[in-house]
Order: sequence, then structure tokens, then C-alpha cells
Amino acid sequence: MAGPSKVEFPGQKKQRVRMRGTKHANEATANRIKRELAQLLEDPEEKLPTMMWKGRLRWGRKDPVTKTLNELKIIIKKKNDVRWLGKRMMAKRGDPVAKAFAGSLHAAHDEDFTMVGKFSSGSFGGASFIRRGDGKQGYLAGLQNHSHLTLRMLPWEDHAKRGMYFFTWKGGFVCTGPNPSPPDEWLEDVLDRSRFDFTKDDEIPLPVWVTNDLDPNAVLEFNPSGDGYVRFSFKHGPVVAIGFDALGESGKKEASFIHHLALSMLPPFLPSILTIEANWAPKGWPEGKALPEASAEGIDKVIDAWQGLTMNEGLIAMAVQRAVIDAIDEGLVLGDMWIEGNDLDTIEQGLADHAGSIDERHLTAHMLLASMSEGPTDEVGMRINPRGDIADRKGQALEIMSGTSCGNILGTLWEKWGMAGLAGLGIEGEEAEEIWKKQNKKPQPFGTFLKGLDSARSQARRVARFPTRSGEFSGAAGTIHDLVLQGLLDGIGKAERVATSRHASIDEAAASWAWLLAAGRSAGQDWHFESNARDRAGAWLAATKTLLAAGESLLATEPDEVDGLRIEWQSAFDALKVVTGESI
Repeated sequence: MAGPSKVEFPGQKKQRVRMRGTKHANEATANRIKRELAQLLEDPEEKLPTMMWKGRLRWGRKDPVTKTLNELKIIIKKKNDVRWLGKRMMAKRGDPVAKAFAGSLHAAHDEDFTMVGKFSSGSFGGASFIRRGDGKQGYLAGLQNHSHLTLRMLPWEDHAKRGMYFFTWKGGFVCTGPNPSPPDEWLEDVLDRSRFDFTKDDEIPLPVWVTNDLDPNAVLEFNPSGDGYVRFSFKHGPVVAIGFDALGESGKKEASFIHHLALSMLPPFLPSILTIEANWAPKGWPEGKALPEASAEGIDKVIDAWQGLTMNEGLIAMAVQRAVIDAIDEGLVLGDMWIEGNDLDTIEQGLADHAGSIDERHLTAHMLLASMSEGPTDEVGMRINPRGDIADRKGQALEIMSGTSCGNILGTLWEKWGMAGLAGLGIEGEEAEEIWKKQNKKPQPFGTFLKGLDSARSQARRVARFPTRSGEFSGAAGTIHDLVLQGLLDGIGKAERVATSRHASIDEAAASWAWLLAAGRSAGQDWHFESNARDRAGAWLAATKTLLAAGESLLATEPDEVDGLRIEWQSAFDALKVVTGESI
């Protein structure tokens, strides 16, 4: 049933009806399409793929591409018969490429273009075209935009699904039949149009194309490289290699090389014409030593992700390096360097790229050497990241990630291997233990720690003279003991602040008051203490004074007299415990 007629009012402008998916052609678009169609009409055979395969399919069948090309030859003979072309482009049956071809030749006879269709494909690209006949829009767009290297393959996608291969480049467009064997000209053009600068070594019989700083002979032999590269080995012979440095320079707007390569052929299935491999080994990896098998598996996953366009091209190098490093199950990995880890000088040299002073690097090397000597625990390696965090790793190796400072390494390893590090600096025994304990309890930045190491060593020697340690004893005797040590070692002021702070019990208060009296720091402080505490402290005062005097003598004496005075200190402390009722 016909729809109602539209009412037109006097003076109303007639409305132009525009088909869905069309637009008004601007001058530039119209001129471009006119030029493309004129070239198509002038030499249509040149715009079609050349069939290079001369064989026949099973059972003597003719290939579909040749069938289509033969049908197109008939249309070419009638290219100037507009009426005939009009019938052919509307035919209910026949080759769909032929229908679109007839429609495109029919459009070539138009003098002006006002309305154009807009075709867009995520794979093949997009362009404007003239809608004509019943041909598929994509086929019409591909035939009418024959200078578009990717889009012109679209009319042949059904033939590609049937096992036919097509290759397109600036100088040609061919079908190689069921054999995916691209011409040499195709590869040269694809490489020339890529974002990389390739060079070819003419002295090598086999064509080898490489980016800057790659040795074509090494690439051909697939020798490992500390810089790393990706190799494309084409089944018909040529080899192409891209260095990791070049891959890492990928811009956000630049097309992936994989994508660029795949869209120059149909079907865009690269494994049919080449094999992609990556080659990288850490610096220092022994020549001739095979990488762990797990590294090959990891690299294959990276390459598959790249081919599937699920991984950014600029991350390929990093992903390959990570796959190799994760598989290493021995030695010490420092960033992108591998060393066995049994030589101090080698370790220290390997730390050159890790931030830190010479002293920090030296101490770090000693601690890493100690950790490597002990080896992994529970068959699990360890990884330290730039933040200083520790994580287990699959491979039984100690890995220090790039960007990790020596300070963060030291902070991570100090608790377990700090004593070994100090021993490497010549600090051992009780002196080393005191320094290690203090840094472990209240860590300083290791730059500051090492600058003050002389002072720390001096303090450690003072602490080491005493046979007992702060925090070792409880009760009133333990409180007096700790205040005496703190006053002697850290300064009377620090001990006084502790003594006059809040007390948890009468005994603790009495002990604090006893020390204040013995040290002569009680003036004006009695208000901090209850009378019961002060009375009890009076009974402990003499023993407290004896302990304080023994400590002062111990610090002031010559080294050869220390042993005798250590005995006096211990005796004075035992007497204090008796007075406070804490003797065993």
C-alpha cells in the first residue's frame, strides 16, 4: 500500500532525499573519486590482481580467482556500454565481484557526483564511493578506491576464505593461489613503508633486512644479543630483524608493525608466510650456555599476544626480557645483567647502575655475596623491586630489579645479612652486633648510617665494654641498670627524661628516684614521686651509686683493664639485685 502523499505549501523549498549511509560530496572528495573511476575505466585490468598461480585445484577444478577474473574480462569488453553495465550490475545471479565491478564502471561514466556513500572497516580502512547497482558496498568501495593498498583487497575476501592468497604493495597487486609466497617486491615495499629504517646486507646471498646496530650475520645465525631483537623468518627465504631499541620507540599513533605487515596480505594470517622469534640474553650470560626452557615458553606467549594485537608493540622488548629473567633459576640478576654471584668485585661492578654511594655499593656487595653463599630457601628465589619490597620468584635466583637503589637493597637484606655485611667491612663481634641491632631497631638512611659509622663503631665499642645489655633485666634492678647504662652511653639528659616520665609501679618510681639521687639529678624533681617511692629508693641508693661508679670506671679504663672492671660491674649489679629483693 502506498503511503500518504506529502503536502507542499506555496513557497516551500523542495526537500532532497538522502539515502542512509550517504553524504554530500565536497569538491575534494568528488574530484578524487572522479580521478579513481577515470583510471579504472581507462585501464581496468591494471587495477585487478594478477593471478600468478598456474596450477589447478583437486579433481581438476579451476580456482575461484581465475573464474572471477574471466568474468571480469567479459565486463571489461563492455566497459563503454552503459546500458549493458546497468543490467549486469543489477543481475540477480552471478559473481558478486563482477556485479560491483560493473557498477563501478557504470559510475565512471557519470560526469558529476553529488552524493557519495561512506564505507568504513576496522580491518581494511574506509573511503567514499559511488553507490551503483546491487553490488556489496565494501566491494564497490574497494574497486573504486584501487589506489588504497588495503581496501582494494576487500572484494577478494570471499576468495581468501576459500584458500586463495593476495599480496598488495605500491607497485603491484597479485594472487598467489593457495600458496602463500609473496613476491620480493612486496616485502621491500612493506618494509619501506614501515616506521622502521631497514638496511640490507648485499654481501649475504640470503636477503637479510635489519634495523640499526644489528649484525645481519648474527641475526641469520640467531645468535643471542644483549640488546635483543625480534626476527621474522619468511618461509620463502628472506629474514627481517628489528632491534629492541627500535621497538621501544613506538609512538601511540603509529601502527604496529605486525598490523602493518598483516594488512598488506589477504587473509591477514602471518603464520602462513613467516615465523616470529625473539632473542635476548642478560648481559654476562655465558656464551654457549642455553637459556632455561621456560624462557622459550614465555617468549612464545609474548609473540602470540603481539600477533593477536593484544600487546602494545612498545612493550614487546620489556615483556621478552621479563620472560627470560623470570625463567633464570640460578645466580644473581642485577637489572638486565646476570652474574654467578660468588665474587665480590663482580657483584660490586654489577651494582654500578644502581643508585647509591661507593660506601653503600660496597656494603651492598658484601651482603649480596653473603646471601648468595647461603642460597635460596625452600627452592624459591627472591625478587627485590625498586620500592624495596620482597617477593618470591619461580626461578631460584636472587633478582634485583632495575631502578632499585643500594639503600633499598640494604634495607631489605639488613635483618638477615647485616652482620655479614659489617664483617665484610672489618667490624665483627660484640661491636658489630651492637651496630647491627641499633640500625635494625631504629633504621637510618644507609647513606647517613655509613657516614656516621665511625661514631657508631665508637659507641658500639663503649657498649661492648659492659657484660650486660639494656632491656635484658626486669624489676627495679633492671630499671636502675638501664638508667645507669643510658646515662653513661647516651647522655645524662636522655636518662633523666626517662626517669621523670610516668611510672607503671611504685618499684619503677623508686628505681628512677634512686638513679636520680645517685647521678645528682634529683634537685627539683621530687614532685614527680610519691613519698613511698622516695623512701624505698633510699634503701637502694648505696648499691645504685656503686653500680654507677663501676660503669664510669669501666668506660674510663684502658683496654687491657676492661676484663677486671667487667667483673666489678657484674658484682655491683648482683649486689643491687640483692638489695632490691630480686636476687635468685
